[in-house]
Amino acid sequence: MHKHKLIELQKIIKEKIGSLREEVEIATNVKLNPLYIADRHDEIEFLLWTTRIIQSILNRDYDERQQLGAPNKRLEMMDTIEFENTLQERVEELKLKLKESNNLRETDILINEFDSLESILGRLCDLKYGAETQKIEVANANNDFKQSIRLRKQIIKIQDIEDEISAQCSNTKLRWTS
Repeated sequence: MHKHKLIELQKIIKEKIGSLREEVEIATNVKLNPLYIADRHDEIEFLLWTTRIIQSILNRDYDERQQLGAPNKRLEMMDTIEFENTLQERVEELKLKLKESNNLRETDILINEFDSLESILGRLCDLKYGAETQKIEVANANNDFKQSIRLRKQIIKIQDIEDEISAQCSNTKLRWTS
């Protein structure tokens, strides 16, 4: 059965949060550097923020959206793109704050959040394209270049559909804010 990419990503993030909490507990017990512990706490907060974003997207009324005639796969793509766009917007905000920051601790926090968000975006990319990428690598290793080319075309087609959906989401967002 196909699982929604954001649900899979949310599970990965929750596992990461669990391991970070264990790390904080151990670091606190052995009295490691307080800045190290603070960085782990910050990272947990960044990850919790992303899980709240995912949950808000997943909690939408699917019945209403399905009445529009969109298939589940397309709805999943729309959700995933919205999540990616939200994280990309936050990354851009962080870049601006980083340029303006003149406080070393604030800079460290911004860089840590930036790294966390980039890591999450990378994990999502792996979830979206990982299987297809592995199939391409196997086809190349087997010198099955026709298969490799066909798989690449499939990925490009998926990316084109994502671009189309992203543009539609942007247009809808603009109408809501107008």
